Amino acid sequence: MRLVTAVLATLCICLVASIPAISDASDPIIIAFYEDGCPSCEEMEELLTGMMIGTPETAIARYEITESESMELLVALAKAYDIEVPSMVPIVFVAEDVIIGMGRTQEFSLRNAIGDCLSLGCESPIARLPLSQLRADLPRLALFLVMFLALAWFQLR
Repeated sequence: MRLVTAVLATLCICLVASIPAISDASDPIIIAFYEDGCPSCEEMEELLTGMMIGTPETAIARYEITESESMELLVALAKAYDIEVPSMVPIVFVAEDVIIGMGRTQEFSLRNAIGDCLSLGCESPIARLPLSQLRADLPRLALFLVMFLALAWFQLR
């Protein structure tokens, strides 16, 4: 009986270890913060829209900076990216990059970041937030808990 339990425990551990982290496919690959009436923001929006033709609408998440929820997300992302909270808009998060403001340098950086992201794939900026890691680990943790409880039940039986 102990041999069966040991084999089951080993199989369960191998199964849990082999499950990849699951991220939410609906998470955007680009997060853009803007302010209504901002000319640079409108220019950035045109650039983003032109570059993202053929991608799902959910690939870009847009947040108006004056809304409190938007500011909370910006603060959380700034912390996750280890930067100061930017004081100007537009602010765009793409993979490993943060583009602040609008000009030729920012346009070049944005084109490179989005091009790399679309061709090579990239993780959503949301994945850097602490709750995203927990959400990604939940299936693995739930499976581990079920296996642990099943083994405990077999032991007590």
